Amino acid sequence: MLTKFKNKRKLNHYLEQEKHSYPDIFENSPDILLFVVDLYGTIVKFRGGSPLVKDVFNRLVGKPYKKFVHPEDVAQVDAYFNEVLGGEAKYVEYRMTGLDGDFIPIDVTLVPIRLENDEIIGLYGLTRNITDRRDLNHSLQTSQERFQSLLNHAEEIICILNREGNILFASAATEKILGYTADGHLGKNYAHLVHTDDLSLANRKLDNIMKRPNKTTEIELRLKHKNGEWRDFKISIKNLLHNASVNGIVCNLQDITRIKKQQREIHYMAYHDYLTELPNRRAFEERLNLEIRLANVDDRKFAVLFLNLDGFKYLNDSLGHKIGDLLLIEIARNLHRHCSQSIEMLARIDGDEFAILTTPLHDDKMIEKIAKEVLQFFEQSIQIKDYNLFITASIGIGIYPESGNDANTLIKNTDLALYLAEKKGSHHYQIFSPTTDIATHKIFSLRNDLQQALHNNEFIVHYQPIVHPVTNEIGSVEALLRWDHPKWGIVPPNEFIPLAEESGLIIPIGEWIIRTVCENLKEWHKKGYFIQASVNLSAAQFFNENLVDTIIQILEEHELDPKWLNVEITESVMLEQQENKIKKIAKLRTLGIQVSLDDFGTGYASYRSLKEIKPNIVKLDKSFVKELPNDQESVEIVTSIVQLAKKLSIIVVAEGVETAEQLAFLSNLQCDWVQGYLFSRPVSEDQLLTLLKGPSISENLVQNTTERRKYFRIEFQYPLECSMTISELNGKKVQLGRTNVLIENIGPGGLRFLSNIKLPAKEDLTLQFKMSILGNELVLHGKIIHTSEIDDVYRYGIQFILKEKRRELLIKKLNQFQLRLENSPVPADHLFVTDRVDHYFNKL
Repeated sequence: MLTKFKNKRKLNHYLEQEKHSYPDIFENSPDILLFVVDLYGTIVKFRGGSPLVKDVFNRLVGKPYKKFVHPEDVAQVDAYFNEVLGGEAKYVEYRMTGLDGDFIPIDVTLVPIRLENDEIIGLYGLTRNITDRRDLNHSLQTSQERFQSLLNHAEEIICILNREGNILFASAATEKILGYTADGHLGKNYAHLVHTDDLSLANRKLDNIMKRPNKTTEIELRLKHKNGEWRDFKISIKNLLHNASVNGIVCNLQDITRIKKQQREIHYMAYHDYLTELPNRRAFEERLNLEIRLANVDDRKFAVLFLNLDGFKYLNDSLGHKIGDLLLIEIARNLHRHCSQSIEMLARIDGDEFAILTTPLHDDKMIEKIAKEVLQFFEQSIQIKDYNLFITASIGIGIYPESGNDANTLIKNTDLALYLAEKKGSHHYQIFSPTTDIATHKIFSLRNDLQQALHNNEFIVHYQPIVHPVTNEIGSVEALLRWDHPKWGIVPPNEFIPLAEESGLIIPIGEWIIRTVCENLKEWHKKGYFIQASVNLSAAQFFNENLVDTIIQILEEHELDPKWLNVEITESVMLEQQENKIKKIAKLRTLGIQVSLDDFGTGYASYRSLKEIKPNIVKLDKSFVKELPNDQESVEIVTSIVQLAKKLSIIVVAEGVETAEQLAFLSNLQCDWVQGYLFSRPVSEDQLLTLLKGPSISENLVQNTTERRKYFRIEFQYPLECSMTISELNGKKVQLGRTNVLIENIGPGGLRFLSNIKLPAKEDLTLQFKMSILGNELVLHGKIIHTSEIDDVYRYGIQFILKEKRRELLIKKLNQFQLRLENSPVPADHLFVTDRVDHYFNKL
């Protein structure tokens, strides 16, 4: 005890003497703390630190030092102290207990306190809180570990290039992605990895990024895998040459091989036909646009060929779609091989339609040679499994720029040429000519525009009354579809229904007309007019498997009793699919829908049809009614049909009644109902309501064709043949071929002519006529001011567009012609037609 006291006195005395000998740095350094511990581990003194820390630590004076050491570090601190008290200075780190109970890491410089006689009486401890430094070191270590882990496990390659493009660093992902070890290419230039086709682009990008410090750019390149495979990469490049810690160009390489492959597959599917693997319509049209741009630069010609297989639909339906598909594949393969020397592209643009884009043409004979070679290929049979198939083709040809100076026009006119080739029959080709005749141009125009007609609400329904032959009472109406075409006016069904059947549009059009008729029936019934309506069904509609379900749905939508709906089926339909037709008619009749057999007497199985389907109604074809009562054969046929129908309890409707004599005969025969122009033409829904309100058929609906003429007219005993074309359509000049028409009369103000072409009476339609009168060719222009129809022949009244001086010359010429006709009504040097008008047009 005495020894301990003596030691303490010596130490205090020593510290008292020394306090003036070392600087005041401790007093002014809040981060540095000086402590003194005696030989027994007791805290003797503190110096330095902030005032708050110093005040707290001074309260610890006289207490054991190790009491404030982390328990796990006490033994180590004892060892440090023993070594220092043994005369050795030390720098150590350990943990102390903080003021709030937490443990604080410190670094300590421990120095023995020596007297002059080398007696050690205690130790100095110079210490600092190293929490921040440890945290920083730990953070740096963690960051480094994370960075290294990121480099080692990254899905992207990270590399650094120098100014020359040599590889300074490559991450571990290099081996995983490209097969090379990370250091395997250090010092080598990046270029040896880049695809030859991409190297120029890569060099330009690298040169550009050199001039833009700290900027980032992106590029897609193909790099070579160790196994020789080329892989696609998206590379982000940043210039950090100015950054001393990097001093290079940092590249992040993302492997996008799978993505690019998917993109290529999607692009391939978008631009290729899945069956034949040929380019599709989209690819063809884009290539055609490119070819037009190139042709404009080089001032050269090329051709487009559209090839359609004759009778493919029949073959496909007969042998099955699998055989049809194999045939298309074989034709595509052979065409590509057969034509590869003379074409730029072969594409499949529709089901059985192919398109060919030729190389530049030196002359038109070259394109005819190609067309003949293609047709010659189809003269050989094609072996498909067990079938030895013969199939022919039709080819339409358009030549740039004569057939159109833009892609749309060229395609449209080539399609028209194909249509004309098909009209010639199988195995023909046709080069487009701007002088296509009016009838062909109209049909082609309708064919193209039909696709949008339903969507544009261009269809309308007219109704023709079916009346009692004695009372004139309207018992029912026949719904007749019309197309109100924006260019051609009202188009009759015989012109567009075949086109609708050919394209498959007849199904949605048929559904639309049934829905419209049911809607109108419901409205008429609400107004007290309880009549029935009949709808004509084509073969495609009748044999559509969804027909009955569609009709049921429409009837339910309008809450309409099925007895008010009648479906009309022609005899020709009855010749097909015997078993199916009987079942379908039975379903319709079970629902309460009446069934009519239309055009009765014109088919090949009329009486058998009556027995098999037992229709509610037969409609006598107008060809029999037309000759009544003067033609004895017609009288016998009509009489026998009416009598047979009565015995079978079938209602008879006579179509095409136009004269009082026909009506009288049918009334005496007790025909049930009649229909025809004698009572009414087909009328709109509003006009039909007017008829239903009146006591009889309104005379006001009869078309008034009386002409009020300012000038004289020459009436011909027989019609005069002349050629006619359309010179303006929709206010635009057009160039079409000519067609023959028959002129019934002519005067200085206009003429009246007959044609088998239905034309609209529109202000923006101008016709041109060429005729020979008295050895001179007259060319006259005019507009249609009235129209009428006579047995599928159309009569038009024309008002001339003439300046007065020309009209005066025309008057003189017509006066001379009239004098000539008085002496010779049918002069031999003029083209008067003495044949029947219908026979004349049938021969055209």
